[in-house]
Amino acid sequence: MLAVSVNTFREAVRDRVLHGMLGLALTLLVFTLAMAELALDQQQRIVHDIGLGSISLFSVVMSVFLGSSLLYKEIERKTLYVILPKPIHRHEFLLGKYFGIVLTVTVFVAIMGAVQVVVTALQAVGLTLSLALVVPGSLALLGAGMYFARDRTAVLIPWSLITLGALSVCAARSDVAISPILTQLVLTLGEVTVLTAVALVFSAFSTPFLTALFTTGVWIVGRSADLMITMKTRLLPELVRAALKRIVIVWPNFNLFVPGPHMLDAKLQDLSARLAYVASSMGYATLYSMLLLGFATYIFSKRDFL
Repeated sequence: MLAVSVNTFREAVRDRVLHGMLGLALTLLVFTLAMAELALDQQQRIVHDIGLGSISLFSVVMSVFLGSSLLYKEIERKTLYVILPKPIHRHEFLLGKYFGIVLTVTVFVAIMGAVQVVVTALQAVGLTLSLALVVPGSLALLGAGMYFARDRTAVLIPWSLITLGALSVCAARSDVAISPILTQLVLTLGEVTVLTAVALVFSAFSTPFLTALFTTGVWIVGRSADLMITMKTRLLPELVRAALKRIVIVWPNFNLFVPGPHMLDAKLQDLSARLAYVASSMGYATLYSMLLLGFATYIFSKRDFL
C-alpha cells in the first residue's frame, strides 16, 4: 500500500491540471487583498471568508478530479493488469490509491494555507520582518530541495508542512488570529477524506465523468444536510420531508466541516471546545471513510477485468 500511495502521489503531483488549479487558487487568495480594500471596515472578514472558502472549494475539486480519474487511468492504460498478478490484494491497491490522493490534497491544502496565513498577516499588520525572512527562506529551501533531492515530488511533503508551521508561528507572534485558519484547514482535510472515499466508491464501477457527476451530487446534498433537516415549507408534503430527514441521517454531512468563522469565534472561543469539535468532526470523517472504503473494496474485488 505504501508503494501504491507514493506512486499515486507522484503521478498526481505531476498532473498539469492540478498545477493550473493550484495557480488559480493561489491567485485568488492573493487577490483577496485587493478585494478587501473595496469593503468598508470588513477587510479582515473578506480576506478570511473568501480565502478559506476558496481553499475548501478547490480542495473539493481536486479530490473529485483525482478520485474519479486515477483509478480509471490504471484500468485504461492496462497497468492494473500488471499490478494485480503480483502479491498484492485488490483492497491494498485501492487503499493505496486512497491514501495517495489524500496525501496529495493535504500537500495542496498546506500550500494554500501557508499563502492564506501570509495574506491574512499582510492585511492585519502589514509586512513584518519575520515574514520578510521566512517567505523567501521557504522558497529558497524548496529550490534547494528540488535541486539536490533524487525524488523531487517527495520534497513537497515536508516542505509544505514546515512552511505552513513556520508562517503560522510568525503570524501568531504578530497577534494575528491563526487558530481559526488552522482549524478550518484541518476540517477541510476531514471533508476531503470523506469525499475521496465517495469518489472511489463510484470509480470502482463507473467512468470518470459519471464518477465526478455522482460525487459532486453527493457533496452538494451533504453540504445542504442541515438545511434539509430544518426545512419548513408548505410546498413539500410531510411524507417527503420525513423521507428527507431519514436520508440525511445516513448521508455524509459535509456541512460539519464548514462551521464558518462566526461559529468558531463566537461559540468555540474556548480552546478545549474548539479541539472537541475538531476531534468529533474528524472522528466522524474517519468512521464514514472506513465504511465507504469497505464498500468500495467490496465492489472492486468483485469486478472482472478479463
